[in-house]
Amino acid sequence: MGMRRAVLAICGVVCLSLVTASAAFAQQAEDKEEKDSAARPPIAADEAKPPPAQTVEAKDKKPKVPKRGDFDAGGQVRLPNGPDATGKFKTFNWVAVDVKGRYFLLDSVTANLNIPLAVVKPSMLAPGVEPKLFGGFTVRLDAMLPKMPFNPTKYDTKVGVLLGGGFLREGAALLSEKDYPLFLGDLKPMFDAGLLMKVKLSSAVDFSLVPAFVWQSGRMENLQAVQIPTSLILAIGSLVKVSADLGIYTGDDFSFRAKNGGRIALGGALDVKIGRIIVHGGAGAASLLTSSTGAYPTIGDSFYIDLNVKFAK
Repeated sequence: MGMRRAVLAICGVVCLSLVTASAAFAQQAEDKEEKDSAARPPIAADEAKPPPAQTVEAKDKKPKVPKRGDFDAGGQVRLPNGPDATGKFKTFNWVAVDVKGRYFLLDSVTANLNIPLAVVKPSMLAPGVEPKLFGGFTVRLDAMLPKMPFNPTKYDTKVGVLLGGGFLREGAALLSEKDYPLFLGDLKPMFDAGLLMKVKLSSAVDFSLVPAFVWQSGRMENLQAVQIPTSLILAIGSLVKVSADLGIYTGDDFSFRAKNGGRIALGGALDVKIGRIIVHGGAGAASLLTSSTGAYPTIGDSFYIDLNVKFAK
């Protein structure tokens, strides 16, 4: 019994000693922390706050910028009005499919492949005039230039050059993506050269202008024309874009007259990004210039619809 009391007494003394030592150690730590705090310069209130969570989320939601080695590919389905064997214009007389691909040789230089096809077409337009399925192919290099002293300073402007070539059916080099795919004759060499201009008018509005000179070899004489497609693009968030499109396309020998193949296209389009898939839909008139002897007798005859699905890596 006496031994038990002695052990309990010893245990009590040890516990009391440990508590006393712990309290003393804690007091010394607090004193040291107060001295260190006094020695450090005051921290601004903004620096003391942790970064807001939405900043991290905003960084994660930034769209990916394509770089060297990236590619995208897909196909564009076009439903333009065009004539049948009797000369009557309808939407489903012609269905065009453009196989497209783009590869980034450098961050600012891309190689673009285009293979136009007329998958639905009249078997015969006139005696001896048989449209072809395969329109040919083109390869085009787009290179964005570094900022130059002459670049406008009020808006963020990007300027580049384009240079392309390939083999297309005779006269097909003068067609736009709004026209019906009239592929006749043999494959003839062609090339085009022009400028790429992109102007950011605001955080959500962009303007695009791509004037180009087009040349193609012909049986009787060579063909040459100017094409000036423009677009005003409104971004709604990071996934949706709406655009208004205006294009000026001359006929051979730079003629703006409708009877010689001159056209002014007007339309609109919607682009929606779903994951790595970009879906495009557009509609409008392939030409506001009409002639009974030209490509389109009336504006209604030039109505077009285009659909585009593209995979982006």
